Amino acid sequence: MAAEVAALLLKQKLQNLRDDEIIIYPRLKRKINSSIFALQQLLSSSDDTDVTSSPALPFIYSAEDIVDTYLLKRAQQRRKDFIETCPSFQYLAPLWSQKDLGKGLKKFLNDLKALPSHSTEQNNQESRILGKTREKDRCLVNAGRFHRWDSIAHLLDKESNIVGQISDIDKMVSELMISEGPQGEEALRVVSVVGSGGSGKTTMVRRVYNRVDVKKRFECCAWVCVSKEFVYRNVIMSIIEQVSIKRFNDMDHMNDDVLGEMLFKELIDKRYLIVLDDVWHAEAWHQLTTPFPDSKNWSRVILTSCNDEVAKLADPWNLPWQMCRLTNEERWELLLKQMKDHKAGLTEYKDEIMPKLCHGSPLGIVLLGGILLNTEPSEWSRKIDKFPSSCKDESALRDILAYSYQELPPELKGCFLYLGIFPIASDISIRRLLWLWLSEGFLDGLPGEERKEWDPEDLAESYFQRLVSRNLIEVTKWKLDGCPKMCRMPGVIHDFFFPKSVASGLFYIHKNSSRPPENYKIRRLMEYLEMQNSLDSFVDPSLRSYVSFNSASRGTANRDIGMFLKNVIHKGGFGLLKVLDLEGVYKPVLPESMRSLLLLRYLGLRSTVLDSIPSAVGQLPCLETLDLKHTNVTAIPSSIWEAKNLRHFYMNEVHIDAFFHKPSKGSLTNLHTLRGLYIGDKKAVVNGFNRLMNLRKLGITCHTDSLEAVAKWIERLPNLQSLKLRSIDEFGKPSNLEVIPMAQHRNLCNLYLLGSLHIPPNQLSEVLPLYLQKLTLSMLKLKEDPMPVLGRLQELSILRLFAHSYVGSQMTCVSGGFPKLRVLKLWMLDKLQHWTVQDQAMPLLQDLEIRRWKVRRSSGNNVFVKVNNWEFSRYQGK
Repeated sequence: MAAEVAALLLKQKLQNLRDDEIIIYPRLKRKINSSIFALQQLLSSSDDTDVTSSPALPFIYSAEDIVDTYLLKRAQQRRKDFIETCPSFQYLAPLWSQKDLGKGLKKFLNDLKALPSHSTEQNNQESRILGKTREKDRCLVNAGRFHRWDSIAHLLDKESNIVGQISDIDKMVSELMISEGPQGEEALRVVSVVGSGGSGKTTMVRRVYNRVDVKKRFECCAWVCVSKEFVYRNVIMSIIEQVSIKRFNDMDHMNDDVLGEMLFKELIDKRYLIVLDDVWHAEAWHQLTTPFPDSKNWSRVILTSCNDEVAKLADPWNLPWQMCRLTNEERWELLLKQMKDHKAGLTEYKDEIMPKLCHGSPLGIVLLGGILLNTEPSEWSRKIDKFPSSCKDESALRDILAYSYQELPPELKGCFLYLGIFPIASDISIRRLLWLWLSEGFLDGLPGEERKEWDPEDLAESYFQRLVSRNLIEVTKWKLDGCPKMCRMPGVIHDFFFPKSVASGLFYIHKNSSRPPENYKIRRLMEYLEMQNSLDSFVDPSLRSYVSFNSASRGTANRDIGMFLKNVIHKGGFGLLKVLDLEGVYKPVLPESMRSLLLLRYLGLRSTVLDSIPSAVGQLPCLETLDLKHTNVTAIPSSIWEAKNLRHFYMNEVHIDAFFHKPSKGSLTNLHTLRGLYIGDKKAVVNGFNRLMNLRKLGITCHTDSLEAVAKWIERLPNLQSLKLRSIDEFGKPSNLEVIPMAQHRNLCNLYLLGSLHIPPNQLSEVLPLYLQKLTLSMLKLKEDPMPVLGRLQELSILRLFAHSYVGSQMTCVSGGFPKLRVLKLWMLDKLQHWTVQDQAMPLLQDLEIRRWKVRRSSGNNVFVKVNNWEFSRYQGK
């Protein structure tokens, strides 16, 4: 399993190296080509069985170390300070390092000779398969930036995967919503749901939990996965973070009893709903009963478990909800729901498929549907023949999981297994996941010509959608604009693949007192909560990634991280490091010796509350992503503006008035994302930022003095997709905005403007891009009704008019306007007295939010707003 992933990653590196003009020895190029050919044979001959102990794996890892060591030496040679110290080394070192690389590849080829060889015909067949997969990716990517998530947009329909559960969901909702009944019904109740892994219990409960009417019923809600490896304090801390408005900075200093008492006090006066997902053992339930008070206010706890005894113990007075087996017709209906537009074509295969589904759990069925959906109809019969069939549900599901992995295209397998680094059943930020995929090199395998045509970020999104379409990942949260925000790997899938990934050396999880096996090479180290042991034993020269999920506020764990970084860098253990992700870690110590991380591509410091970063960060030649969002960093090393490979740069209102040195040619030419920057003087734009012409996402705050220069710069950005522009004066208050003609920005789909805009409505159409999908206006102080103009934006799906964006008294949405608007938010429009929405306006509106309207009386005591056939009323002062 991991041998195939490792072989593909090594093959990708060698392909990129082969295209490198610095390789000057023909003999070395021949060895690179021979190694690529050998790896291709290994990939094409893989029978997709469990090859965790494959004899090829250590050879592949050793060869990867040799290649990365060569890249590190080459990066060292390019360091100016290093060349100045040893000027002759710039000529000798390339010869030495290329010679070492050649020796290493020769040994690698000799080591592979003992493995079975395969014909060129097999190799060509595999190449054709890979080519076909890439062509499908290209179609997906080139579908258009405005509809880039369309292939999974149908999942916004919350009922898309529900079969045979509708009545159960309605009954559970009724039980949660009940507000009167016999005496005793108001007491705390536990609703237990029991079923085997993959039976759909978590999916059903999540549908109930996410309902708006359920959320409104309870003052606070929390969802936590207990899992097999139950840690009491982790569960309690997670619940506290979800139900408490206050942030407790010293929770990691508290013992378990104090944490339990804290949660009890938080819940005592509230009507709460707590979901305890995946409770395995009775002991875990016994521990968790103490912090839940019974205030006789209709609070509820929902528990899911595979264990009947746990479910009965949690609610001894009522029978637990049993996940019923699907009928044959329900199984077929569930399979058809996975097929989108191909349902009719599958009907002719029903007789072949149904015998294979007779023991299938809901998860197994949707996985099989995902395979068929991603297969050409002409190949369906062959795939169906390979469908696993077993007499037992658990055996059938294991076979289906193995088959689903086997059917993944090679380039998706590493991305899929990498999901195992995240805590089981946790919500995963898609932003973070895609950045990690890119930085780990999982998407580096495109040939040189194709690599120039595709943006890596678009390719990462397409890989994610393909895994979602195969039902190996599920989207758990969506943004207002229909883009996925959070995802998760279902617990059953995580349990099946996680041990294999760890055993094969793909990554290692450090949690509590765990220690790696003897002679275990740690290539990717992931750190979980509750670190009480020194990390020094995890120093490994093969380490490529260090990702921390330690989100504790303060304490020894965070100090240990800082000492660990400092010690291993001094020991040279981080020479090959590509990923350093400390998101959520409280103020980790970052040493100046970070300059030795010459291969580092990703530095994630979001939500670390850091006050500063080492100047060495600006000297990292391979850095592609630097995330300083939600930190206190106010000064950036000037050298960062010389970065050649930086693509994503997030800050937290970092001020810059001018460049100390004009950026050199080629600096920041690859930058796609620039967020959180405050530009105080036009010199910063004229002498530097106006060279950044490839930006896709821009978020800046401008002083009045720099606004005109910024406006001219924005007008010249052809690839801009998202723009957040704020204008403030010297006192930090909203100031005038410059009129920027943006109608020609055909790629711009997300626009946020803050500041006064003195412009008549008929000219507003010249400012706004034609294909805008999301628009937010704040403090614009428009005096005339903007709705007739905004309603002509055919693609607009989200409109947010915030404080004082419109200062008129009348607002009308005309008939036929806003044809695709789904979300409308109107906040603090103090002068508005009358709002009319004519028939056939906003036909798709789903979400209307009105806040803090200081309305005056018009007729009677209320101001009435008519939207199609609905009526809303807002009382004065409410």
